Amino acid sequence: MFRFASILAVALVACTSGAQSTGIAEVSCPTDSTLTYANFGSAFMTGNCLSCHTSKASPALTSQGQIKVNASRILDAAVYTTAMPQDSNMAVAEREMLGEWLACGAP
Repeated sequence: MFRFASILAVALVACTSGAQSTGIAEVSCPTDSTLTYANFGSAFMTGNCLSCHTSKASPALTSQGQIKVNASRILDAAVYTTAMPQDSNMAVAEREMLGEWLACGAP
């Protein structure tokens, strides 16, 4: 158990080292949001996340269900901070859209 916790701690530090705040403090779901998995989430994840997040260890983000389960982790790593995607200059506007979609429950 200790070994697993140690490995997890190292992985988390590696993933977030050098991460900066995006300036996005909180996300919410606007009543007029039109973002869905079909028109936003699938293409966004394919273009920004799936080069790394296709295995269980990453975590896997290959399905809408997996994204929903990991929504808080995605918010922390890709909306509130620049930890993810690694080696990417994702615009704040893209991060805001991701945050909106996740706040709406990733429909």
